[in-house]
Amino acid sequence: MDDILWIGSALGALFGLLHGVWLFRLQAARPGSGQRAKGIYYGIWAFILWTLFGAYVLIFWLLGLIGSSIARLKPRRSSA
Repeated sequence: MDDILWIGSALGALFGLLHGVWLFRLQAARPGSGQRAKGIYYGIWAFILWTLFGAYVLIFWLLGLIGSSIARLKPRRSSA
């Protein structure tokens, strides 16, 4: 269980960094004063939230992968 938490947090930190940079660039490109500061604020929050909830997201992705694989194996009934 500890490994899942560490892996999820590490993946969350990676995705959070990428998402934070994307949000910063998006806000910094907007005209107006204070957009760069707002971009930094959004970027930091994206990084923190992705890192904090990364393990949960990883578990939900894995459960979804398992569930969709099982659903594909189940034979479909014909409605005719």
